[in-house]
Amino acid sequence: MNNFRSSDLQHRRRGAVIPLVAIALVALLGLAALSVDGGNLFRERRNTQIAADAAADAAAIELLAAFSDNGGLDSNGRARAAALALAAAHGFSGANVIVNTPPLSGAFVGRKGYVEVLIKTNPPRFFSKVFGNEALEVNSRAVAAGTLIATKASLLVLDPKMKNALKLKGKSTSLTVGGDVIVNSKNKKAMEVDKKAQLKAENVLVTGGLGKTSKRNIDGTVKTGVEPTPDPWESLPAPPKGTALNAKDFKTVVGTSDNYTLSPGTYKELKFDKNDKVTLKPGIYYVDGGGFELKGDSTLSATGVMIYNTGKRGFKVSTKEDVTISPPTSGTYKGITLFQDSAKKTKVEFSKQFHLDISGILYAPTSEVKFKKSDIDIDSGDDDDWELEVDEQMADDFGASEASSISAAIVAGKLSIEKNTRLTITGTDIAAYRPLLGIVE
Repeated sequence: MNNFRSSDLQHRRRGAVIPLVAIALVALLGLAALSVDGGNLFRERRNTQIAADAAADAAAIELLAAFSDNGGLDSNGRARAAALALAAAHGFSGANVIVNTPPLSGAFVGRKGYVEVLIKTNPPRFFSKVFGNEALEVNSRAVAAGTLIATKASLLVLDPKMKNALKLKGKSTSLTVGGDVIVNSKNKKAMEVDKKAQLKAENVLVTGGLGKTSKRNIDGTVKTGVEPTPDPWESLPAPPKGTALNAKDFKTVVGTSDNYTLSPGTYKELKFDKNDKVTLKPGIYYVDGGGFELKGDSTLSATGVMIYNTGKRGFKVSTKEDVTISPPTSGTYKGITLFQDSAKKTKVEFSKQFHLDISGILYAPTSEVKFKKSDIDIDSGDDDDWELEVDEQMADDFGASEASSISAAIVAGKLSIEKNTRLTITGTDIAAYRPLLGIVE
C-alpha cells in the first residue's frame, strides 16, 4: 500500500523553497546596498570634490592677490580662511577640512603659490549594514595655483594709464610674436585690435581692458586685470657722452653715393638721405638732440652698436633699402640696440620697411614706437589663416614679396601698428611673469 501523501510532498516543497528565498533576499540586499549605498558614496564623492575644488580656487585667488607681498605664502592667513569659508558653504567644516599652503603631497609639494585642500566625510550605511559596521569614508583632494610663472615676452607696453596703449589698426594689419604680449595700462580700453587687424601670441596680458571687438581678433590666451610688469631696464643709466663728432667728417663720395663709416661718439644728429651708404663701427652712438633718420634709398649696417637718442626728435626709418642693426654683446648695454631717453617723449617710427633686420632690444620706455606701411616678417609660415593680403600698389612700390626680419623685442611706452603693416617679432628677451590661477591637480 502506498503511504505517500500529498501533504508530505507539500511540506518538503516548502522546506526546499525557504533556503532559496533566503539566498535571494541576500542577493537583493546586496543589490540594494550597491544601488543605494553605492549611489550615496558616489554622490558624496562628487560633493566633496566640488567643495575641495572651490575651496582651493578661493585660496589660490588670495595667494595671487598677495603674491607681491608674500611671495606665494599664506603669511596673513587669508588663503586658509577663504578655503575654509568655501568648504563650510558646501557643508564641510572642522577636522574634515585640511588646508595646506604649500601642498604636503603630490607634484607641487612644497611649492610656494600653490594650495592643497583635503576634504573627507563619513556617509551613513543603509542596506550595507548587513555586511559590516565599519565606518564608510570618502576623501577628495584639490591643488590650485595662485602664483606668477616666468615667461619670455616679445613686447612690453609700459604706459600705466593710456587708452589704446597698444593699437593695431587698418586692413591687412597684423602682429605675430614669438613670446608674450604685455600691456601695463590700467585703462578700460588699454588695448585695441580693430576689426580689420589681427594679433597672434601665446599669451596677451593686459592690466586694464580691451576694446569692444578686440578679443575676437586675437589668436591666443587673453588675460585682463593682471598685475603690471615692471620695466626690466628701469635702472639702466644713460651712457656718458663720448667724443663730439660730425658725420660729415666721415663722408666719402663713391660714384653717385655718399658713403659714411662712422666711429662711436657723440653726434648732434645722424640723418641720411637719397642713396647714402652708412656703416657704424661697434660701440655707443650718442645722438644729442637732433634725432636719427634714414630715408630715401639710404642703407645702414651696424654691428655691435647701441644708438642712444636724447631730445624730442626721435628715430625715423623710412628707407626702402637694407637696414641691419645688432646690439653690443658685452658691457652695460649688452643686448640693447636702440635706447630712447626716458625723459623725452618722442616717436620711434618705421615706415615703408621691407628690408629691416634688427636684433636685441628696442627700448623706448616713455615714447611711442610705430610701424606703418611695412611688411616685416622673419618667417611667413604656411598658416593660411594668417596670410594677410598686402596692398598691391604698396608691394609694387616697396617690394613686399621680399621678407625682412625683426628679431628684436620691444619695450615702449606705446606701440602702434597701422596702415597695411604685417609685423612679426621673434625676439623673446624680456624676462617677465604671468599669472597662473586655477586647479592644477
